Amino acid sequence: MSHHAYLVTGDIEQGIEAALRFSKETLGLEVVGNPDVTVLRYGLFSVEEARVFQNAVMRTPVRGDKKVIIVGATRFFFQAQNALLKTFEEPPIGTCLILVLPSEGVVLPTMRSRLVMLPDKEKQEVASITSDYLSAGKEEREKLVSKLLDRTKSDNEEQKAKARADAVALVEGLTRTAYAQARKEPSPELTAFLLDLDRFMPMMHDTSTPLKLIFEHLLLVTPRSL
Repeated sequence: MSHHAYLVTGDIEQGIEAALRFSKETLGLEVVGNPDVTVLRYGLFSVEEARVFQNAVMRTPVRGDKKVIIVGATRFFFQAQNALLKTFEEPPIGTCLILVLPSEGVVLPTMRSRLVMLPDKEKQEVASITSDYLSAGKEEREKLVSKLLDRTKSDNEEQKAKARADAVALVEGLTRTAYAQARKEPSPELTAFLLDLDRFMPMMHDTSTPLKLIFEHLLLVTPRSL
């Protein structure tokens, strides 16, 4: 087992499928009807769910010397992450843990440092809106963000939801790009930017959060190195 704790981001069900595929193709575990392959799904992953998860982690494998626990959640409370730091750093021998979350931005830096991206998701491309933002100059970025914010105010609920999803995709793409850059060439500027993104990303999944101030700040602090 090359590593013991992985992260998958994006659609939860697709992420769980990727985790199961990895368990079968890379770890050699049968994933259908195998008590050593556990999938847990949560809307909100709180401290209470963390206790259930820890109990599953401590169980001895039934069929061999390896087990996989996959957790999919739309929100991962910071208190639960702090409670599980040691578990993700040093799980029992032969145990592989895979987190499936909407984005890297919902993960605390202390937890993120214990995780690596699942191999078959490592090359996942960022959304085109992120590429457009990063390749644009200052004025073009401001226009892109202005149009995006206008779309989030649409009277058409379907268009409004799509605009909100694009806003989340933009911040998620910035997060993924900044993390990749920081792994290659860390800098104080990138560290500060990632702290901002880590703070903003959970807010992006709350439809009541006003986006204007978030994007005005990101326009000011996006590092030139990205």
